[in-house]
Amino acid sequence: MSYHIEELKKTIERNNSFIIVSHVDPEGDAIGTSLALYFALKNLGKRVCVYNESGVPKILRFLPGSSEILTEIESVNEFDCIFIVDCGDLGRIGVLKNKLEKLKIINIDHHNTNDNFGDINFVDKNASATGEVLFDLLKELKIPLTYEIAVNLYTAIVVDTGSFRYASTRPKSFQIAAELLNLGVDPWYVAMNVYENYPYERMKLLGEVLSTLTLHMNGKVAFMLVTQQMLKKYDASIDLTEGFVNFGRAIEGVELSIIFKETNNNGYKLSMRSKGNVDVSLIARSLGGGGHRNAAGCKVQGTYEEASKRVLEVLQEYEWNLASK
Repeated sequence: MSYHIEELKKTIERNNSFIIVSHVDPEGDAIGTSLALYFALKNLGKRVCVYNESGVPKILRFLPGSSEILTEIESVNEFDCIFIVDCGDLGRIGVLKNKLEKLKIINIDHHNTNDNFGDINFVDKNASATGEVLFDLLKELKIPLTYEIAVNLYTAIVVDTGSFRYASTRPKSFQIAAELLNLGVDPWYVAMNVYENYPYERMKLLGEVLSTLTLHMNGKVAFMLVTQQMLKKYDASIDLTEGFVNFGRAIEGVELSIIFKETNNNGYKLSMRSKGNVDVSLIARSLGGGGHRNAAGCKVQGTYEEASKRVLEVLQEYEWNLASK
């Protein structure tokens, strides 16, 4: 680790321009970590560009620096290095993947499916959030933590731990959070913006999505559906469905909840959430995706009937065989 830290330190010292990228359809960890790193590098006098193909979800636009995130970039050749944060694999950054050419890649992540695609890799699969990994890096690099960095890191950790409820939460998560609060972060301000500042359209959409809920495999698996027609009906963007999948998991007896979100190219993006011993990263990986033990995702082509049938076939082959429990 120390060798990599020294290499990273020299990389930052010897170069002047950096681009920071996170995965498409970002949530709090991706955006929070990206912006925290943005401020850290800017404070060192570096030229920094932060990019996300999907942009910033509305509920995260309260974060310092969020207006600086670009959704389009002509060329990355003008930059010396690229930081890729919170990406289990390189393909998750979107179309920019094909434009990296000879840029040095610094990979900062916590997904257990990460294959160390970077030239320098900082992947801590025990961390609850990529924000925790970056916190450790900034400490080792002796880069001062400002309020702007702190509130972004705190948001990253809060979102990926489900407000410190998920199994990934560890004692260190609370220790880091305490240090960030000492830098002026207001936990209620973050919680209010992330969890209690939704537009009316989200609640109307949620009602319709919940009406599609079905149970499978002896009531241990919940499916929900979001269609393009629903989004148009309520003039809602797909990021407003963030967290919907958790309503299925909250049902008594359900061990796995999956929400199918219709895309524009004859397919569905799946978000999976589990509790107990169900490792959804393995299920997602068998469908071409990835993620964490209790939170993962993938894409499946076809109609909803075809996609849901395919998923059920995979679940029936799954080694824990939910139906037999």
